[in-house]
Amino acid sequence: MAAITVYGAVLSPYVARVLIACGYKGLAIDLMMPKDGIKGPEFLKLNPFGKIPAIKDGTTVLYEPAVIIDYLEAKYKKNKLLPAAAKAVGQTRLIAAIAAEYVQGVGLKFFRMKRTNQNVPADIEAAKGELHKGLDALENVMSGKKFAAGASPTIADCFVVPALFFAVHASAIFGVTDALGSRPKLKAYWQNARKDKVAGKILHGMTERMQQIIAT
Repeated sequence: MAAITVYGAVLSPYVARVLIACGYKGLAIDLMMPKDGIKGPEFLKLNPFGKIPAIKDGTTVLYEPAVIIDYLEAKYKKNKLLPAAAKAVGQTRLIAAIAAEYVQGVGLKFFRMKRTNQNVPADIEAAKGELHKGLDALENVMSGKKFAAGASPTIADCFVVPALFFAVHASAIFGVTDALGSRPKLKAYWQNARKDKVAGKILHGMTERMQQIIAT
């Protein structure tokens, strides 16, 4: 089977979602940035919005991470990332949605404030409040097992891992030394994720790249 081309960079949480899905499904990939950039004419043929990720799988070209992951799940039957039962599917999707909408967003907010030197105390405190609210909600829906939605990896992990990365690392830039606080399920999950063969590899790449960017 030919490798799937994934266009993007590992630090992007949207790209990381796709990389984690490919990893758990055991799919071979080639990760690359478009040679002329995401606004170059060649990449705009793949994604007219000029955003990453995009994939090319044979003659199939797709963009938007949730769409890509659903496609991979539908095409490649091995190592399913969605459970069979309707209730379990709902819980899996809920975990993913909370991570994406209420945790990752505020984590990215911290990162962007650092990159643009926006150090307004009121904005930082507001972001901290948003982060704790999102993490409380995520703690409430997590399975408490090794993976986000249970004993096996699911689509939820594709969203939770990069969301927690930004929640933990980007908020630390502004003095949040223990973002996960007294949330036992999230703390245990984060420890497992960093040691996991798939998630840990992605987290290592994200950490290295963030350190490089912050140092410049």
